[in-house]
Amino acid sequence: METSSEAFFRGRLVGINYKIGAITNITREHLNIHGSFENYIECKCQLLKQINKDGYAVLNKDDELYEKVRECCNCNIYTYGKDEDNTLQIKNFTVRPDKTLITYPDFKVKLRTGMFWNYLEFNKKAPIINQDNNNNWNNCISLKENNDYLFKITYYKNILNIDMLHVLTDGIGATYFVKELLYNYLNLKYRLKKIEKNKFVNKNPDIIKYKKKNTKFKLKNNKIYQITDKINSNINNTHHYIIKIDKIKEICKKYKTTVSEYLITTYIYALYKTKYNINSKKDIVIAVPINLRKYFKIDTLNNFFVCMNINCKTNTTLTFDNVLNQVKQEFKKKLNKIKIQKYLNRDICLGTNVIIRLIPLYVKKIFMNYLGNNFCKTSTSTLSNLGIIDIDKQYQKYIDNIYVKVKPVKTQKIKCTICSYNNYLNIVINSNIDDKKFQECFLKILKKDDLDIKLTR
Repeated sequence: METSSEAFFRGRLVGINYKIGAITNITREHLNIHGSFENYIECKCQLLKQINKDGYAVLNKDDELYEKVRECCNCNIYTYGKDEDNTLQIKNFTVRPDKTLITYPDFKVKLRTGMFWNYLEFNKKAPIINQDNNNNWNNCISLKENNDYLFKITYYKNILNIDMLHVLTDGIGATYFVKELLYNYLNLKYRLKKIEKNKFVNKNPDIIKYKKKNTKFKLKNNKIYQITDKINSNINNTHHYIIKIDKIKEICKKYKTTVSEYLITTYIYALYKTKYNINSKKDIVIAVPINLRKYFKIDTLNNFFVCMNINCKTNTTLTFDNVLNQVKQEFKKKLNKIKIQKYLNRDICLGTNVIIRLIPLYVKKIFMNYLGNNFCKTSTSTLSNLGIIDIDKQYQKYIDNIYVKVKPVKTQKIKCTICSYNNYLNIVINSNIDDKKFQECFLKILKKDDLDIKLTR
C-alpha cells in the first residue's frame, strides 16, 4: 500500500505497524502541505519508525538523504544502489528526467486546448523513456505515447536522443535541458560531484516591453525560390559532417569572413548548383534564427528568438565568391540591434493583435496553419547555428559528441543545423526528398578548401 506523507501529517496512520517499508528518494515536494522541507522529511521518515523491529526497511543508498533516513530505522535494513556493498546492486542505468524536471519545471507540462488559445498545464505524470532498437530518430513525438509530454527521450546502445516540440522551447533552451539531463545521469552512474552553478531561470520574458513604437517592420513580397522535389514521407535523409574547428577557422580567415557566413555561402551555392531552376529568376533565401538573449540580457528557457532572412540575388550566373559577397553584405545590413528590433516588433504585433486574440481557437487554427505555411515560404530553407555547446570539464570524457537535427517540413524540404562541441563543428543536413545531390555538392564544395571532413548518415 502507498502511505503518503500527507497521511502521516494528518495523523491518519497512527497505530499501524508495518512489516516492510520502502523509501526510494526524497525531493522538495508537497511543501505547501508541510510548510518546510525538514517537516516533509520528518513525515516521510515516520513510515520507518512504524516498522516492526523484525521487519525490513528498503532504502536507496545513492539518495542524498540516505544517512538521515537510515537514522530513523529501528529494524532490519535492505539497501539498493550502484555499489557492491548494497543488498541489491544496480548494474544497468537508464536516463531519468526527474531531477532535471525539478531544476527546470517549465518542461513538466502538457498542452491543453482553451476557447481562444492552447495553453500549458502542469503534468502530474512521469515521462516515458523508451529504447529505440532501430536507431530511428525520425518519428514525430506522439503525445499520447509519452503521457502528453512535449519532449521524448529514447536511447540506442550508447546514443541518447532528446526530441522536443518547438512550442516548449527553442534550440538554446533545449540545449540547457539536455545538459542538465546528462549531468544528472552521469552523476548517478559514476558518482560524480555535482557542480553548483547558475542555470537558466524559468523566466517567461514579457516580450511586449521590448517593443519600440518608432520601429516599424514592412513585410516584403520578394519572389523566393522553393525546392520543387516531391516529398517522400517514408524517408528522412540525414547527412552529418564533422569538421575540426581550427581548420575551418583557417579557411574563414583566408576568405576574410566568419564561420556562419562561410557555411551559409556554401549552403546557398550548393542549392544553386543542384536544386535551383535558372529560369525561375527567384531569390534563394535562407532563414537564420537569431538568439535574442544576448541582445536583451535575459536568461530564459522559453522561445526567445527571431529569424533573419539572408537573400541571395540570382539575376546573374553565380560563383562562390559572388554568393559570399552577397552573404557578407546581408549580415552587415541585417545583423544589428535596429534590424533585430524590427523583426521582434513583427512577431510581437502578430501575438498581441486584439482581433486575432478574440478569434475562437478552431477558426484561429485554420488561419495559423495558413500563416505558418506562408511564413515558411518566405525562405528557401533554414540554417540554425546554436554555437558552442559548453559541457563542464568533469563530464567531457563521458560524452563523445553532441549534435542537433531539425525535421524538414512540407514548405522547407531541406534544413540544416550547426553546433560545435569539444573542438569539432557538427553540421547536420536533414531532408525528406529522395535526391541526395545537394548534400553531395555541399560536401564537395567544403572539400575544395582542403577541409578534412568525417561524414556519417
